[in-house]
Amino acid sequence: MADRYFTREQFIAKFPEEVILAADVYDRMTGSGFPEYALAEFDVYFIADRQEKLEKLAAFLTAVYGMTTKSISQQNGQWELETLSPKFPVDADNLLCWAIDLAIKGYEHDCRLDGYGTFAGADSKDFQDEAPARLAHYFELAMESYRQRNFGAAVINFTTAIRIFPENANSWYSRAIAKEEILLGAKAREDYDKAISLSPEFKEAYINRAVNKDEAGEYEAALLDYNKAIELDALNPMVYFNRGNTKQHLGDQAGACGDWKKAKDLGGEYAAAKLEAYCK
Repeated sequence: MADRYFTREQFIAKFPEEVILAADVYDRMTGSGFPEYALAEFDVYFIADRQEKLEKLAAFLTAVYGMTTKSISQQNGQWELETLSPKFPVDADNLLCWAIDLAIKGYEHDCRLDGYGTFAGADSKDFQDEAPARLAHYFELAMESYRQRNFGAAVINFTTAIRIFPENANSWYSRAIAKEEILLGAKAREDYDKAISLSPEFKEAYINRAVNKDEAGEYEAALLDYNKAIELDALNPMVYFNRGNTKQHLGDQAGACGDWKKAKDLGGEYAAAKLEAYCK
């Protein structure tokens, strides 16, 4: 939209910078002696062109993310929000996902994430309780965070669940889905791979990984995952529909039409539009 302060194009251009910044911040933390997965809190800054945008963002971050508003002030012709995060366990992946999620939430409120920092260092001694009995607690925290669209916290809590019980394929799969929500497709792929290695008949993981590969333009690889998903469950219309789309990308129009017809026969009425458009 023309009247936005922080445009979609600007957000896309800044996204790689946020990925690099998160890695740099974590490297500085560990370089100062910060122990991996210790708890830390961060001062976080957003900027916008109007005070009311930051007020709405601050209210959202307080209600959903448990953040504390420190100030909203005008500086150099623009407005700045300073807010404080709750403590969370920090490693490179957690920090990246936390920061990218905040950048996305800022964009959704037409505000720009302008930086973050922490005083946590070598003297950080606070850690989460990772006793086996806490596994269900962290998994449920992750699910609740996901339901609230707090995808950074979802990733963090799924990661803690994985640290407690790394053999649980569902934790890896669920964390992958949260990473997809914050546009970290390559990171999600790694988690889908791990889920499948732990549970070779995890059909939902094959389906999601196939979509991930298709979106990355890896159509042949996506086709293999769709084939495996169909081998595991031959009655899912969405898998046939998606495989048809992938076959179309590969130039196999006859194969695509066959899959869309199968999807429709299995009750996937959404395939009718494809059949009408491409399979007359």
